[in-house]
Amino acid sequence: MDPKKLFIDQRFVGVCSYCGASADSRDHVPSKILLDEPYPQNLPVAESCTVCNLSFSASEEYVACLLECVKHGTTEPNERFRPKIAATLNARPALSARIESAKSISESGSPIWNPESDRVLEVVLKLARGHIGYELGIQRLDDPVTLQVTPLPVMSEEESQSFFEIEPSAIYPEIGSRSFINALGGKATAYESWHVVQESTYAYAVDQGAGDWVKILIHEYLACHIVWD
Repeated sequence: MDPKKLFIDQRFVGVCSYCGASADSRDHVPSKILLDEPYPQNLPVAESCTVCNLSFSASEEYVACLLECVKHGTTEPNERFRPKIAATLNARPALSARIESAKSISESGSPIWNPESDRVLEVVLKLARGHIGYELGIQRLDDPVTLQVTPLPVMSEEESQSFFEIEPSAIYPEIGSRSFINALGGKATAYESWHVVQESTYAYAVDQGAGDWVKILIHEYLACHIVWD
């Protein structure tokens, strides 16, 4: 069976993965702003409408730049910054200033970041919906029951272990979906397994045990867990 030829619910074909409108575009999931060049081949894509495809761009750029600034403790790009993000911050001083305004300094001299949580959650939920659509051929336009976004450094050892471990659920993925076809053919799949899109940059996993869920790891720093009933 060819994973490019899916046998999914036709009600979801030609429908935007993010809002349910007619899809007239395709969106990379993850967005390229979160990846480094050269980009991996055969990036996951989600059906999208043009409005959604464009409307998330500013928030995705913000999140990508925020993560890099947090990781390096500064909004002033240096040789350790990803070249793409350094170029973006240099070209958009207003964005750099916006991120800088969310930073304060602790008594010990360490930076404390207070990001725009709504924008971060918007991007994470968008990514999760894209992965659910790509891997399982289903839509979850409803609000998730769990939307956790946590920096790995603040996780306890137990929390970190729970995030990375994926227990088999003995439930087959959605019939006819990409995950189902890959699993049936013994091919690599993101179903109940971490799929590394780009080493040290982006990985995700999906499952349908105990609800539909997605786990995402961004730049080995931001751990995201999204669950729907």
